[in-house]
Amino acid sequence: MTRDGGAARAPRAGRADGPGGRAAGAGRPVVRALTLDGMFAAAARRHPDAVAVREGRRVLTYGRAEERAARLASALVRYGLQLGDPVVVHCADHRQAVVAQLAVLKAGGVCVPVPPDVRGPAALRVSALTGARAVLCGGFALPLWRHHELVVDLDDAEVWRRVCALEPEPSLPHSAPVDAAYLLVPAAEANGYLTDHRAWQYHLSARVRAAGTAGQALTATRGPGTPAALSALWWAVAGGGTYVPWRPGLPVPAAGPAGAAGGRVGVFSPEEYARVLKAVRGGNGPRALEAARSAVGARVVRGSGAVPGGLPLAAAVVLGGACPPELVAHHFDVLPGVRLRAEFAPAGGALPWTARDLSPLADGDASGVGVGRALPHVRVWAVDGDGAPLPPGWVGELVASGPAVPYESLRAGLLPPGDGGAEPMRSSWLGLRRADGRVEVTGRGGAHRAGAAPARQAVGAG
Repeated sequence: MTRDGGAARAPRAGRADGPGGRAAGAGRPVVRALTLDGMFAAAARRHPDAVAVREGRRVLTYGRAEERAARLASALVRYGLQLGDPVVVHCADHRQAVVAQLAVLKAGGVCVPVPPDVRGPAALRVSALTGARAVLCGGFALPLWRHHELVVDLDDAEVWRRVCALEPEPSLPHSAPVDAAYLLVPAAEANGYLTDHRAWQYHLSARVRAAGTAGQALTATRGPGTPAALSALWWAVAGGGTYVPWRPGLPVPAAGPAGAAGGRVGVFSPEEYARVLKAVRGGNGPRALEAARSAVGARVVRGSGAVPGGLPLAAAVVLGGACPPELVAHHFDVLPGVRLRAEFAPAGGALPWTARDLSPLADGDASGVGVGRALPHVRVWAVDGDGAPLPPGWVGELVASGPAVPYESLRAGLLPPGDGGAEPMRSSWLGLRRADGRVEVTGRGGAHRAGAAPARQAVGAG
């Protein structure tokens, strides 16, 4: 289904009007650059030899990724993939995952990214929630998905020989801005979140305006498919830059002459960033600093953002739940010269509702109270246990609406319609919105999500 029409609940796979798409033959927008795969294709046309993904010493160029994705998308279409059909992408190799995601998007499918550490019951939950019949995966994951109708082993050279022998389908791409791009299934939640191409473009536009383009976008995620990995990937692609999966100790070379002009940035979940800072602090001892000076041939200053291994950051983005004040304090203790931006993304963890730049206070404590103001094309407010809007300054469950947030939550409870008749997206976080637009988080709201009304409590002046 699309954000702008269709049934209230997304149908399951196997139909032409599946979770993310319209029926074949329906009228479709002609603007392709507003889709994620269209944005990647445009970057590939401009700089086909630029590096899209750098994973250690291994690289994937924009041109190579575009070519392989087009042929894999053609194979999916000829197999019978319909518009809006969900496709699981379960890879350990980031370059492989990028090609697979692009192929699904080009074919008009809905990408269901699954991190490589997902196993057993968690994989069964993804299958039950999404109804996906097709899986693109690495060889390690074949046993998990063997009962699905189509399972493509992306590690199999024979599979690629057959795929690359295909001529690209002339009707590609099948994607459109208001069609679903991703169905996000967070590990800690029972819900899945549908996000369309347009929402991702709004998000990327807001981030680029606030933080600039990303010449290199790094993440220390546990593998492809996490919200931080997706966010870093598309931030890099938006400026023709390089997505760099990273772990402390690995050197990151400077962008090549065909790369983007943006800075080197990082995108992390709060938990990931806590581990990164711990590693950086441990690596900033005298011996590590001396080793770093020798390795990079430059002066390394403690806390300057120059991490041993050659990883200076211009900015770090903490994406997901509310950024704890202690994490903010830790950042400015370890990397005081690095800009810190917090993006609150409760539903699915990838598309933020609010954002703010953080800075240390004069007394040495960090300013970590609140999650900022709503981003463009997002409206955030608090509701009580019955879903009724609360006045400014009153605590309830935070909800949001607008074209820049996920447009449907599978298996979520229903709330009264919000702006324009759309159901607001629930967050499972308790908080409030002040009269000046600032949003504050007071805690997790699991009990409220299950139907128990929180106390109507006013916090400070509205």
